[in-house]
Amino acid sequence: MSQALGWVGAVALVIGAVPAARLLLSTVTVRGGSMTPTLLHGDVLLVLRHRRRVRAGQIVVVRRPDPRTGWDGPVAPTGWYVKRVVAAAGDPVPPWVAGDPPGSVPPGMLVLRGDHPRSEDSKQWGLCPADRMYGVVLLRLRTGGEHATA
Repeated sequence: MSQALGWVGAVALVIGAVPAARLLLSTVTVRGGSMTPTLLHGDVLLVLRHRRRVRAGQIVVVRRPDPRTGWDGPVAPTGWYVKRVVAAAGDPVPPWVAGDPPGSVPPGMLVLRGDHPRSEDSKQWGLCPADRMYGVVLLRLRTGGEHATA
């Protein structure tokens, strides 16, 4: 009987974990080439949602800035950016960041950059409010294009 209860408990745990995973994990499909060569158009990414603590080097999904007012304006109604975090709170602000940023990244802000040199990112928009972040990319689930093999 105790084995049966253990089995039922394990099934209940799995059933309960599925909705929790849906709240914490989602998939995002890359559109465009701002992260080439790391990510290509059509790549499908697994994203950990609601994560607010990030460090330099991590790839994140953020709400796109308003085309007229940038990060200072209202949250854009549609669109996402997939970008690499270059600096987080307390890190030095790179000299190429737009605007008049302080010497170090203030709490609640991020410096973002695409891996492609012509990416639209903190070079144009300045510091990104961390509350615009949707989540942190955990891994690529499926590739949408040709990735180099070495």
